[in-house]
Amino acid sequence: MTKVLLVDDEESIRNMMRMTLELDGYSVWTAADGPTALEIFQKESPDVVLLDVRMPGMDGVEVLSRIKEINRDAEVIIISGHGDMDMAVECLRKEASNFLTKPVSEELLSLSLKRSLEKVALRRKLKQYTRNLETLVREANVELEKAYQFRENIIENSPDATVCIRKGGAIIIFNSAAEKLLGYGKEEVVGKMNIVQIYLPGVARKIMKDLKSDDFGGPGILQKRQVTLVDKHGHEIPVYISAAVLYENGIEAGSVGIFTDLREKIKLEKQLLRSEKLSSLGKLSAGIAHEINQPLTGVLTFAHLLAKKFKNDEPTRKDLEIIIRETTRVRGIVQGVLDFAREMPMQKKLRRIEPVLDQTLEIIVHQQRFFGIALVKDYGSDIPEMAVDSNLMEQVFMNIILNALDAMDGSGTLTIRTRRLEEWVEIDFQDTGSGMPEIMLDKIFDPFFTTKDSTEGMGMGLGLAVSYGIVKNHNGDILVASREGVGTTFTIRLPVEMNY
Repeated sequence: MTKVLLVDDEESIRNMMRMTLELDGYSVWTAADGPTALEIFQKESPDVVLLDVRMPGMDGVEVLSRIKEINRDAEVIIISGHGDMDMAVECLRKEASNFLTKPVSEELLSLSLKRSLEKVALRRKLKQYTRNLETLVREANVELEKAYQFRENIIENSPDATVCIRKGGAIIIFNSAAEKLLGYGKEEVVGKMNIVQIYLPGVARKIMKDLKSDDFGGPGILQKRQVTLVDKHGHEIPVYISAAVLYENGIEAGSVGIFTDLREKIKLEKQLLRSEKLSSLGKLSAGIAHEINQPLTGVLTFAHLLAKKFKNDEPTRKDLEIIIRETTRVRGIVQGVLDFAREMPMQKKLRRIEPVLDQTLEIIVHQQRFFGIALVKDYGSDIPEMAVDSNLMEQVFMNIILNALDAMDGSGTLTIRTRRLEEWVEIDFQDTGSGMPEIMLDKIFDPFFTTKDSTEGMGMGLGLAVSYGIVKNHNGDILVASREGVGTTFTIRLPVEMNY
């Protein structure tokens, strides 16, 4: 029911208007003065106020002002027994809904109330519409924020480096994979660096030219292509790039590039090529070695017989001793080739790797070449038993340790470290020797490649080649990292679970 507050200091007028309004279906509250009217207004919140202007104490104009302070949208109809134009203007200026003069006819009062109530209803609808609109806007903003966060998460968590630039080259997006690939933090790049800084000179311009041509996937598209990036420390990184131009309202606004690191792929390709090369060379070497071994045995046998026959002929005996010594050395080389091409089955047994390392060290640490070398052993506590041929693994460890000792030349530190990495066990041999140039790292496992001047059989460049084959036959891998003047680290990786 519509609520009306009637304010008039004349009781007879209040009673008459009250009866009229109640007959029309309104719920009516009355007040004889301003303070009472304000008290009722705050308590009941009427839909419309009928307010007399001339009242003792607080007049209608002041009551109107107070009501508007409480509720600016309140509908207040001013009723006055004096047709004072200035008073009417003053009330309307204070946002009164209407100004009626006494005596007020029932028709005029009913019409004024109807119009005020229509305003009330319209205002309520407008408020409800505004609330609904605000709710819709909030929900739309939430959905937009979710979509934005989803897009950001996709970009941020992409395994490939993603870099977005404005037209002109300023970087605006640089995800975590890009940080990892190039070594920069977002705070160093976004809004501060130009895309040309991560390319070799001239490459960025060439990519943008190709991106806008028809020849590499269509205008605005650059399909996967290999390029070289430059990281924070000046290192060159081979990557695949896929790129696209970004548009706003049909106008070029920037571009996005996705970069895939190729270092691991190239490394695996080199390892595969090395394995294939070693396998082919091993088969060829085994055949040649077997053919050489037979005449060598004959030469060595007859040389020993002749040495006995001419034991009293000093010049001849010395010549025969040279033949025996050099033939024995050649046979040692041939044996190394046969070891390199070894095809007989390994004798794998479950063993802990640390005792195998210690047994190898026990053979070496008392040799003169170990004098002046500090040994550090850092064995992991969670290394499981592994299926290995301990004799062959001793041979691998021996080769790597002897190479480390030669590189340190009587002064330095050899650190041997074991650790568990999920399904792998890694064994590091880290020396503080002379190190090797990067160009040499791809060759050290090749047969007969050596940096030494040794005349011993395994000094002919077969030690690491044989070691590589043994580890590969254990389903493992050998990795090497080296810096000239700093040292070298060989890492043997062996799988924890192996079928044998």
